[in-house]
Amino acid sequence: MRTPPPQYLKQVPELRRPLTSLKGVGPGRAALFAGRGPHTLLDLLFYLPLRYEDRRVISPINEAAPDRDVLVMGRVVSFGERLFAHTRKRMFRAIVQDDGGRLELLWFHYRPAHLKSIFKKDMQVLAYGRVRPNRGVFQMIHPDIRPLTTKGAEDGLGIYPVYSPIEKLSGRFIANAVQNAAACCEQTIPDAVPRAVTLSLGLPVLGSALLGAHFPPRDTPFQDLSEFSAPFHRRLVFDRFTGVMLNVLARKRRREERSCPAFSIPGDFSEQWARRLPFMPTGDQQKAVEELVADMRRGRPMNRLLQGDVGCGKTAVAAAAAWAAVSNGTQAALMVPTQVLARQHQASFDAMSADMGFNTALLTGALRGAERRRVLRGIETGAFNLVIGTQALIRDAVVFHRLGLAIIDEQHRFGVRQRALLDGKGDAPHLLVMTATPIPRTLAMTVYADLSVTTIREYPKDRLPVVTRLVSEDMKRDVYEAMAAALSRGRQAMVVCPVIETSEDNELKDAVQMAEGLRKLFEPRFKVGLVHGRLPADEKDLIMERFRRREIQILVGTTVIEVGIHAPDATLMVVEHPERFGLAQLHQLRGRVGRGSAGGLCFMMMTKGLSDQARSRLSFLEKSNDGFAIAGKDLELRGQGELTGLRQAGAGELDFRDMLREPELLMAAKTACENILAEDPDLMRPEHAMLKTMIESDKTGPSKDPAPQDPALRPPPIH
Repeated sequence: MRTPPPQYLKQVPELRRPLTSLKGVGPGRAALFAGRGPHTLLDLLFYLPLRYEDRRVISPINEAAPDRDVLVMGRVVSFGERLFAHTRKRMFRAIVQDDGGRLELLWFHYRPAHLKSIFKKDMQVLAYGRVRPNRGVFQMIHPDIRPLTTKGAEDGLGIYPVYSPIEKLSGRFIANAVQNAAACCEQTIPDAVPRAVTLSLGLPVLGSALLGAHFPPRDTPFQDLSEFSAPFHRRLVFDRFTGVMLNVLARKRRREERSCPAFSIPGDFSEQWARRLPFMPTGDQQKAVEELVADMRRGRPMNRLLQGDVGCGKTAVAAAAAWAAVSNGTQAALMVPTQVLARQHQASFDAMSADMGFNTALLTGALRGAERRRVLRGIETGAFNLVIGTQALIRDAVVFHRLGLAIIDEQHRFGVRQRALLDGKGDAPHLLVMTATPIPRTLAMTVYADLSVTTIREYPKDRLPVVTRLVSEDMKRDVYEAMAAALSRGRQAMVVCPVIETSEDNELKDAVQMAEGLRKLFEPRFKVGLVHGRLPADEKDLIMERFRRREIQILVGTTVIEVGIHAPDATLMVVEHPERFGLAQLHQLRGRVGRGSAGGLCFMMMTKGLSDQARSRLSFLEKSNDGFAIAGKDLELRGQGELTGLRQAGAGELDFRDMLREPELLMAAKTACENILAEDPDLMRPEHAMLKTMIESDKTGPSKDPAPQDPALRPPPIH
């Protein structure tokens, strides 16, 4: 579990002390720590364990379960170095025994002086590691050894933290350093969250949470530790949620205090917009347009999220907002994550009714020289009233004549900083952000607490759902025959692999070899392209653009194809190892096919030995094309980060992995922040000074009265 330290803690002088202030940490070791992040005592306190080892029970040697980590206690029978007969390499071998059996301890990488200093004949030791039978002998390779102290075996029992490794520093040394840092800082860790809030949620104060995360009490359920769901872990997650929510709500309050000219928009605007579309809009689309128009008439900048599933028609709604903006003499800007998607949007807007008055410009990082200067000049003079582009839109060189509307597509691919930079290009412009990552409305309203939420659930009437089929490996021939038939009808296909190359995971089908195999099977009749995350951005965009233009008939790739490719003739998709993806991500991937009038077919190639639970999870995709229902299923199943592209910047990052695991805690953080801001809108009272630093970290200092620590969570001795 990783979490960044809150900004306000960095203002506490004691916590800013360098690691060289700790006993045993000189400049060399401090440099090793710094290579992994920790520079100060505060950094080290937030260098949280990756996992924990349960060493609370001693197992008799003859009852030790093979291939499981166990703790045994035995008397040293013999020890010393030995040579391998053939290689002449050395190993260190020790034999320990208890009343029931013997155990062989082996080291192949070691310092002889260190091990020889540990062992003495007939001494009692605790050994922790994985037991493996080898020709009738139980062995532990590279175990952790702890000689018994005068206090007996009980002194060595407990739950031990395991940290991310640091070169040349042992795990025991890291744990000792953390313990010493905690001892130095125990009385100087302030808590920004009012105690009444954390008490109501059953969470400890911040200092106790940090100590508990590093040194869990012996009675902590080990499953809670394995899932990082113990109260002290939840408190650290809550702090991240609180920091983000304070920032989000403060931004919302500041935006609501701004004013802008009220747009003049006729009452029958949505009907006029509908008549200019080449299709009949859905009821949800019309309702969305009416909500956007109502915002733009108010005289305060709109701040709205438009969320909807793949293919539900969000772009047409965005076009209505852009039309309203240009009709009022202002400019509209649309920012998207890729050049391919930018070009697709430009083509869509250019194809709209001429009397909507769009004069579009495309601005991407690929634009160079005189053409770039021409576009920038046209934006600054107002010659272009609709500017579509990538993050090139937020560069300093881009100056708008009069920006009235900023639209951000695929919001989950951008952070709050990018949103704010585009928003800052105008004088209180209206802001519309769109996402195709469907999440339940209650969660969306929590994540985007500074935004009003509009949801589109209906599909256009001519949009056919993608048919999904779970197939086994022995049906591969049938799948590729179906692909060949589709290609022969002038259609296109996509194949998605979980990794780029075999070396990443030898058991997984990789994109590189898949592309080579399909070339042998289908070329030269059908062209095969390969796209993945290691390719330069321009090359990725070029390959996807060639696929969109039908110069490539089969596109093999990783999940980079999830966003930014609209190919109406792509009707078939094959996903290898679908169990490696989350349901929502699989739903997004299959949304890349069947975008025309011919419908789509998606084959999920399941591997042998897939568990019943995994099959049951994937079968949900066969039954449902509702992205919101699928997102709800992800919540139910505690999804594995398939929505982690969505982040909120501020006092830490908001990660969907935490949100999916702790949605109630997220909503509690939002409620707590709303109450705090309602009670004290300026956050200026002394007891809330630290909360203010979570929004503006450079204006206040630490609390002079830190919360007392729970004695039960003080660091245990580490031997």
